[in-house]
This record gives sequence, structure tokens and C-alpha cells, in this order.
Amino acid sequence: MPTEVRERVSILIEEAARIERESETAYLELGRLFPRLSAEMERGAANGERSLRALASLAETGLEGEGSSFVKAASSFFATLRERDSSFLARINDGISRLGALEQIIARVRADSEEMEIISLNAMTVALKSGSEGKAFSVITDELKRLSGRTIGLTDAVTASGRSLLDFFARLRNVLAELDDFQRDFFATIDRTLGSGLDEIKRDLAGATDFFSTLLAEARSVREPVLRVMGEVQLQDIVRQSLQHVGMSLEEARAASEGPKDQAETAFVAAVAELTESLIEDIVGKLDASAGSFGADMDAVSAIVGESERKRLRFLGGGSASGSCADTGAFQSGSGRYLKLKRDVVDMASRLTDHVAGLDGSFKGLAALLSRFQNIVVASRIEVAKTKALAGVSTTVGEMITLTDRIEADVGGAMDTTKDFTRLASEALGGYSANGSAEGDRSGGEGERLVSTLRRVEEDIGRLSGAQNSLRCAIEEFTLYTEDFIALIGRAGEELQRLRGLNDRLRAVGAGLGELKASLRAGLGPDDAGVESERMRRMVERFTIFTHKKAAGAIGRFAVEEGGEAGEVTLF
Repeated sequence: MPTEVRERVSILIEEAARIERESETAYLELGRLFPRLSAEMERGAANGERSLRALASLAETGLEGEGSSFVKAASSFFATLRERDSSFLARINDGISRLGALEQIIARVRADSEEMEIISLNAMTVALKSGSEGKAFSVITDELKRLSGRTIGLTDAVTASGRSLLDFFARLRNVLAELDDFQRDFFATIDRTLGSGLDEIKRDLAGATDFFSTLLAEARSVREPVLRVMGEVQLQDIVRQSLQHVGMSLEEARAASEGPKDQAETAFVAAVAELTESLIEDIVGKLDASAGSFGADMDAVSAIVGESERKRLRFLGGGSASGSCADTGAFQSGSGRYLKLKRDVVDMASRLTDHVAGLDGSFKGLAALLSRFQNIVVASRIEVAKTKALAGVSTTVGEMITLTDRIEADVGGAMDTTKDFTRLASEALGGYSANGSAEGDRSGGEGERLVSTLRRVEEDIGRLSGAQNSLRCAIEEFTLYTEDFIALIGRAGEELQRLRGLNDRLRAVGAGLGELKASLRAGLGPDDAGVESERMRRMVERFTIFTHKKAAGAIGRFAVEEGGEAGEVTLF
């Protein structure tokens, strides 16, 4: 038989042997991959269950009960406190508004004192012209001039004090406005942080629990295709046996090709090539069907994994539990500023009361001078009445009386205003800093209760912040599949592609056998194509797959004992 036939058969034998070795390597790798894939699948499910348990335990720690009741109590206390503070600020502002009239009063007293000084100079001139008869009156007018000068000097001091006081009023008003604005925002923030923050955590927690419970149930559907792949009949032994049959047959063909070139040997080699081609077609067909099933299952796994991961990442990116967090540092800063503003207001209001008291003392000094004015004016009237030479100054004396009455009225009004403010401020300050809680409990000061309440709020904000962080961590750490699971899915896909490549090579071997069969039979006549049945029968006695024996019997025209049919071949 030509050397060419032997070489072609040898090449086919070597390729079939390589495919057998490489397929076994691929199957062994898949055999190692899928138990690990199953283990990682279960580990991912366990991680998801653990995250759900973490969410469930978070719902049971500090989000109900005493915390909620304290939020309501604190909110009520702060509302009452702000209302009382606002009342205090309004009373202080009202008092400041009343004090604003002092500037005009002081200006009128000064103007009247200056006019009194001018009038006294005019009266003194008349007294000097009257000679000895106006001597007594000149003494009176001199005293009047001196008192007018003192009044002017005192009003200068009072004016300076008044301006200083008005500047202080402006600063206090600014602090009062700042406190009012700040405490409104501060208490609203506390309400929002503790009340709304608590509700927000509950909503986020419930939403995350529902979402991840549903997602975990969806993710568990990956088990079905994974277990289906693992549950398929492992094809490794059947492929190995089938390829061994191919090798046995080709070895018989090579041995026959090494013998003498005769029609019987050629017919036998052609028959073996036909049988081997049939075996390869059977292997390729079963591998194609199994690879298709395997690929569909792996595609299903990849689709489930991909969709679950997309949903998880979309949920994480949606901002759940990532809103405004309770910030103990910001609260400490805010409460410190709030308490400082309250202390500043009390301190400034107390100092204002002291300033007003000092101004009241200045007005008392003016009042004392006014009593001297009254005495001098009375003496002036008596002197004018008994001295005819002074009859011309009677009008001047009348003006002096009018000015004195006006100054006296203004000073009296100023004293009433300062007394009213001092009383109002003292009452407001007394109520503002009085002992006792908002409910009238005299066992402790309101300031003490405020500090303790703020401290408790800070603790609750700390717990709230911890709950928010725990929720965020539980959500961010929620995983459905481990990194190894994802990696193993990829490696399984690579092995699938490798098996598909081997199948293509098997097709090439089958095609080569078909060409060999055709070329051999082309040289045989109709009477020379028969095959020695016994020789073919002996060759297939070593076959372990019944369908392969039947294929050989059909080609060699010999009977094959009935046996168990080979089962459906699937990829493992």
C-alpha cells in the first residue's frame, strides 16, 4: 500500500491522540472549577444573608421606644424655650424703643438750659442798670446764670451717656436678632435631625431590606443553571473511550497499510476509515449538543449575575442612606454658639440696665438743680414784685418760669422712662434666668435643664450618626457574588471555548478520514469493496460503547450481540 496512506493515517492518529489528551485536560479543569464555583456561590449567598441579618439587627437597636419619646419631649421643650426667649427679646426690644425717646428729651433740656443762660444774662444786664436797687436781683441772676451753666454741663454729660447708651442699644439689638435667628434655625435643625433623621433611617432601612431581600431571591436563581451544569452526565469518560476507539481503529488501519498492497487490505483500511469517521461524527454531534446546553446555562448564569450586580450598583448609586448625616461636631459647635449668644444677651442686658441706672442718676442730678432753679425763680419773682426799677424784667421772669417748668417736665419724663426700662429689664432678666424648668419645677435651673437636654440631644445625634453609618456600611458591603465566583465563571467560559476548539479539530480529522475513504474506494472495483467481517468483528471486540460496535457491524456486515444503548451524552 502506498506510503502516502500510512503517513496520512499516522498524522490522523497523532492528532486524535492530542485531542484526547487536551480534552481530558479541559474536562479535568472543569471538574476542578465547578465544585469551587458551587462553593463560592454558596459563600456569596451566605454573605448576602449575613448582610440582611445586619440590617434586621439594626432595626432592633435604638430606633424605637425611648429615643422617639425623648425626641418629642425635647422638641416640646425647645419650642417652649424659644417662645419664652422670643418673649424676653420682644420685651427688651420694647424697652429699648422707649429709651429711644431720651435723645430728644436730653436735646430739649440742653436747649432750654442754654436759653435759660441767655435769659439770665439779660436779666443781669437789667439789674446792673438799676443800680443799687437791682443789686439783690443781680445776685439772683448771677446764681441763675451759674446754675444754667451747670445744667448745660450736666446735659453735655447726659448727652454723651445717652449717645453711648444708644450705641449699646444698637449692639444689643443686633445680638438679640442674631440669637432669635440662630435659635430658630438651630432648633429646627435639631427637630429635623432627630425627628426626620430617625424617620429617614427607618425608611432607608425598610427600603434596603426589601430591595436586598428581593435581589437575593433573584440572585439565588443562579443555582439552577449551575447545578444543572454540574448535574449533567460527565462526558469525560465517554469522550475518552470514544477517542480510544478512534485510536484503536486507526492503529488497525495503519497496521493494514503497512502490509502488501492488495484489494482486501485496501478495502479494510477504507472500511476502518468509514467507521472512524462515523465515530467522530457521533462524538462531534454529542459534544455540540452538550456544549450548546453548557453554553446556554453559562449564559444564563452570566445574565443573572450581570443583572443582579447592575441592580445592586444602581441602588447604591441612588443615594439611599447617603443623605444629610447627623453630625455631632456640627451640633457641638451650634449648641456652644447658642449658649454663648444666650449668655451674651443676658450679660449685655444686665450691663444695659446698669447704664440706664447711671443715666437715671444723672437725671436725678438735673432734678436737684431744678429745685435750685425753682427757689431762684421764686426769689426773682419776689424781688421784681417789690422793686419798681425791675418792673421791666417781669416778662423775663415769666420766661424763666416757663423754661424751668419745661426742663422739670422733661427731666421728670426722662426719669420715668429710665425707671420703666429698669423695671422692665429687671423683670425680663429675672424671668429669663429664674430657677425652675418650663413646667415650673423648682428643683433645678432652666439653664441646667437646657444644658442637660442639649447633652442628651448630642448623645442621641451620636447614636443616630452611628445608625446611619451602620446602615450605609451594611448597604455598601452587601454582596451577592464573591470575586472568586465571578472569576470562576470567566474561567469556565474559557474552557468551554477550548472544548469548542477541540470539536473543530475533530471535525477536521473526520473530514480527513472521509477523504481517505473516498480515495481508497475510488481504486476498488465493485467486487473488491467487501470487508472481512471476522477481522472487523475482532477489532471492535475491545470497544466499550455498544453503539460503536453496531456501527462497525453495519459496515462489516456482521451481527452484534444486543447490549445496553449508550445514554444521552452531555457536558459535565
